[in-house]
Amino acid sequence: MAVTTSFAFLGDSTLDFGNLDAASRFLGERRPFRDMRYEGGGNVKASDGFVLGEQLVRRLGASSRRSPAQLRSAELINLSDEPLRRGLLSKDPNAQVFNFAYAGATSGRRGSRIAGLEDFTIGLRRQAATLAKASGFVPAARGLDVIISGGTNDVFDFLENNQNRITSVLITPGQRDDRRLANRVASKVVSNIDASLDIITGNYDEALVIGTTKLSALPRVRQVSREIRRTPLIGRSLASEFRKFADRISASINSRLEDKYNADDSNGIFAVNGIDAWESIKSPGFVDTIHPDSKTNGRLADFVVAQVGQASGFDSFGL
Repeated sequence: MAVTTSFAFLGDSTLDFGNLDAASRFLGERRPFRDMRYEGGGNVKASDGFVLGEQLVRRLGASSRRSPAQLRSAELINLSDEPLRRGLLSKDPNAQVFNFAYAGATSGRRGSRIAGLEDFTIGLRRQAATLAKASGFVPAARGLDVIISGGTNDVFDFLENNQNRITSVLITPGQRDDRRLANRVASKVVSNIDASLDIITGNYDEALVIGTTKLSALPRVRQVSREIRRTPLIGRSLASEFRKFADRISASINSRLEDKYNADDSNGIFAVNGIDAWESIKSPGFVDTIHPDSKTNGRLADFVVAQVGQASGFDSFGL
């Protein structure tokens, strides 16, 4: 089976190799990412080299050994209507990578609140709508596969903006209310991802959905957990319970994605469990309190590609 001719990235900073940078410069914000170590691959992005999307494409045969951000055949797609009316005319319709993803995107229509992007319509569902509108430009159906990441920023926003609510369920006996609240957050994320796929039905051949990572392993989540008052809970601390709760949300998202997409070999959609991907790595590295470094992204990509290669009926990725 021949490898796909091109990919579309939809999601957040794990896939975005320059859209947020380009949009920020247009708005007069020269450096959307403040730290110099983010600068790699010719664009400012959430990595010290390759983001996960770039590492995946390097392994899937669509880009040789260079970053898609440096390829002549990679295109950044802005989410405003102007590029769809005129800007797309200057794009290469035969590009190998079309980047609709935005760092800071939620799985809904807007950006992350904690990232200060809630007033911007850069979310996954908006990205999907943009891809659907651009269907006359990007290759249709058999020529295009989609890689999606989404939900992590939704969970970050919930964890950081609902600490009192979370604490109130953590201190109660039992875990029924913990599960109910975690499932509520997860259900919304999965619903948004599914709605995004519905929007682009007919615009792609196969879709790879990458689930949320093991959140308790991220320095940002551990930092937030330490900010919670350390009240004894039958020998346990609220900080520890908070991290477990974060992982409960992520586990619910991943299991729902797998149940929805992996049970049917004919739907052309495959979900990779992000927690399993993370747990396959020893000694991960970070560039900040959230984002893995390029080397870690490469190891995550190795796991994802191995999972895709074993997926029954998932053919056009060329594995």
